[in-house]
Amino acid sequence: MSQLFSLKGQVAVLTGGTNGIGLGYAKGLASADLDHLILTYRSESTFEKAKGAIKEVNPKIQIDGIKVDFLKEDEDEIVSKIFEESYKLSKTGNIDILVNNAGITERYAFEDFPQDKFDDVIKVDLNIPVKLTKKIGTKMLETNTKGKIVSTASLLSFQGGMSSTPYAISKGAIKQFTQALSNEWSSKGIRVNAIAPGYIQTNLTDTMNEESRKLVDKRIPMQRWGNPDDFMGPIVFLTSDASRYVTGETLLVDGGWMGR
Repeated sequence: MSQLFSLKGQVAVLTGGTNGIGLGYAKGLASADLDHLILTYRSESTFEKAKGAIKEVNPKIQIDGIKVDFLKEDEDEIVSKIFEESYKLSKTGNIDILVNNAGITERYAFEDFPQDKFDDVIKVDLNIPVKLTKKIGTKMLETNTKGKIVSTASLLSFQGGMSSTPYAISKGAIKQFTQALSNEWSSKGIRVNAIAPGYIQTNLTDTMNEESRKLVDKRIPMQRWGNPDDFMGPIVFLTSDASRYVTGETLLVDGGWMGR
C-alpha cells in the first residue's frame, strides 16, 4: 500500500505553495517521499519559512524556488519563466507533477467591480493556470511523461457565491477545464484533476466578519473549518498511483458543505 502513495523519484512544480492550502499541498508531497519540489514565491522570507516547514516533514527533499509576481508581471512572461526555470532546475530534466494553486480574490458588487481588479482575478485564477498547464503538459506529452496535473478549484466551481463574480467565473472554468483536458490527455498518459476546498482558515478567509463566520460554522456538517494540513492527503492521493484510475474529477475537501 505504501508504494501506491509513493512519489519517490518524481519532480513537482507547485504555484502558490508557500502558505495556506499550497503549503499543505507541499507538506503532503514531501511526506510521500517526493524527490524535488519547485515552488513559485513572491517573498524571500516567506519562501525560506515554507522551506523550513517542508523540511520538517522530509529533510531529504530538494526544494528550489522561482521568484515571480502573478499580479505585477505579464501573464505570458510569468508562464514562460516558470516553464523554462522549472525544466532547468529539475534534477531529472522532467516535470512529473504540476499543481496550479496560486490564486487571489476580490469582493465587490458586480456593478461596482473595478475592471482592473476583475481582470486581475481572471488573470491569476484562470489564465495563468490554463497557459501553464498547456506549456508544461505539452512538454509532458513530448517526453512521454506519465504526468499528473492538479488545479485548485473552489466551492464556487459549483455555486455562484456573492460579490465574487470573477472568482466564481474562474473557479467554475477550472472545473470545466479539468474535465475537458482530461478527455483529451488521459489516453495519452496524463491525468488531470482538481481539488475544491471548502471553508479553510487561510489569509483569503481572514477578512470574513464574525456574523458570516457563525453562519458558515452552522452549515458545515463536520462543525469546523478546514486547515491547510487537511490537504496533505488529498494531494498525495491525486498525484500518486493510488488514484491511477481517477481523472477529470474535482475532489471536494469541504467538511461536507456541498452535501447540504
